[in-house]
Amino acid sequence: MKKFKIFCICFVLALSCLPFTTVNAAYNSILEDLEPRSEIILLQSLEDDTVIFDKNAHRHTPPASLTKLVTAILTLENCTDLDAMVAVPQVVLDSLANTGSSNAGLKAGEKVSVTDLLRCMLIPSANEAAATLAYYVSGGNIEGFVEKMNVFVHRLGCADTNFMTPHGLDVDGQYTCAADVAKIMKYALTFAHSELFTEIISAERYTLPASNKHEKPRVIRSTNFLLNSGYSDYYCKYVVGGKTGSTSKAGKCVTAIAKSGGYSYLAVIMNAPHDDIDGDGYDENGAFTDAKLLFEWVFKYIRYERVLAKTDVTEEVAVRLSSKTDHLSLLPAEDLYAFVPVGVDDKSVLVKTAKGTLPPFVNAPIKKGDKIAEAAIYYADQEIARADLVASEDVNMSVLLWIGSMIGKFFRHPIVRTILIVLFLLIGGYVFFVLYANRQRQKKRRAQNNRSKVVHMDDYKK
Repeated sequence: MKKFKIFCICFVLALSCLPFTTVNAAYNSILEDLEPRSEIILLQSLEDDTVIFDKNAHRHTPPASLTKLVTAILTLENCTDLDAMVAVPQVVLDSLANTGSSNAGLKAGEKVSVTDLLRCMLIPSANEAAATLAYYVSGGNIEGFVEKMNVFVHRLGCADTNFMTPHGLDVDGQYTCAADVAKIMKYALTFAHSELFTEIISAERYTLPASNKHEKPRVIRSTNFLLNSGYSDYYCKYVVGGKTGSTSKAGKCVTAIAKSGGYSYLAVIMNAPHDDIDGDGYDENGAFTDAKLLFEWVFKYIRYERVLAKTDVTEEVAVRLSSKTDHLSLLPAEDLYAFVPVGVDDKSVLVKTAKGTLPPFVNAPIKKGDKIAEAAIYYADQEIARADLVASEDVNMSVLLWIGSMIGKFFRHPIVRTILIVLFLLIGGYVFFVLYANRQRQKKRRAQNNRSKVVHMDDYKK
């Protein structure tokens, strides 16, 4: 396989231009031949949901056996007795006949506990275990169980997911995306039965007890080779659990959890190839190789660092209605941390006021800590985090300025302005009418006076 140290050299040489929030041209140019080959990838922090790596995370794709995550959740949430013994139905085995799908060798009528069926489903990815659990939980109505699966994921906000089966075999109309799988996995890590769920998905193997159909105990092994040190090409010491999937339409898939040094990450890899990438005559599972590559990279090169202190004056805003000041300094609401490359200095991180969040001014009174705007933090031209910007101090209001403002606001109101214009026109019209009428009366009076003078002159002549 290609050496990881080559990637390290490429990374160091190009560190200054590396964006860490999404896959883009600059990122691809750094990875070159070592770029993850899977069609769909999501690498996300489990601490604050920061997306470290995103490649087609919302693209629709068949879910394969990642479907079983939801089957496991619904089983755990709906079974009050996880030790209850369940008989494997013949109808379940018949439905999977000739599919060549993964199984745990369960036989018709074999009685297995709910917990061990969960182990069979999640460790060796047994389809007959998934269908048996769906049959048992739904009282024989597997279609009804699938409907509950879809209601559940939509409640989680998985808008790009639709299930048609409880196991994930390829069926037209069944799809999901990496972003939705991440939501499902994160729920499974935090819900009421997360401890048992986590225990099962972290097991590299498990010994099933003897049953009414098997005289001796038998070992089931995980399909997640990231957990198995016997597979040197795939084994990743950071991985603590996960679930695999594989169908002809879905390609190779895996969702895995990795932890180290106080950091926890979730990876979802889908539509990965299965081919010979190192010329050794054996095909490699691209989902495992990509997951290993990304986990080793992120733990070596990414750190959660403070990029903005709550004492840093980040912006100023104009203040009105205060007689004490005409501006206000804005500070981050709290220290801001973000995922940045190891050794990055403060000059590499750029803080800008987020576009459209800073008002042209604020009116007093203002309380210290009031949110005014937002700051966007950039690294290598990529936004990596946001922070609320708040008032650095109290600003009291001037009553006189407020009264003046209210008066001005009153007279600026459209209705008031319209009324004033109408009144002005009415008064102006009235004044014009009065002046006009007075002028007409004066003209009439002069005319009468002139006629009187003429009459008096005539009388005088006589």
